[in-house]
Amino acid sequence: MQDSATPRIVRRDEWERARAELLIHEKAHTKAGDKLAAARRRLPMTRMEPVMVVGPDGAVALLDVFEGRRMLIVYHFMWNPGAPHEKQCEGCTHTQVAMNSAVRAYLAERDVSYAVFSNGPWEEIAA
Repeated sequence: MQDSATPRIVRRDEWERARAELLIHEKAHTKAGDKLAAARRRLPMTRMEPVMVVGPDGAVALLDVFEGRRMLIVYHFMWNPGAPHEKQCEGCTHTQVAMNSAVRAYLAERDVSYAVFSNGPWEEIAA
């Protein structure tokens, strides 16, 4: 079995030089990402056909999920149909526990609604 590769040990001044060089690349990477994100925000929009989703009150238009707000954050809950709640995605479950009324109010103050979408059957998810 091979040992895992570890960086070499150097004096502090050599580490600081290497770190300064890396920082130049990290800043360039950040600026490139910012530029890409700005280009994505400038993409043109297109109208889409009305979409219906199922919620606690039955079918509802996707537009209504926005609750009159400008933006919608959608979380996709990876549901395992037929599995008990304790066998569902732990990350998804944790995320939904953390999404409390205070966080939702914070988002609403910023003109953002929050919705959870899933391919799982509504009857199982609602339980």
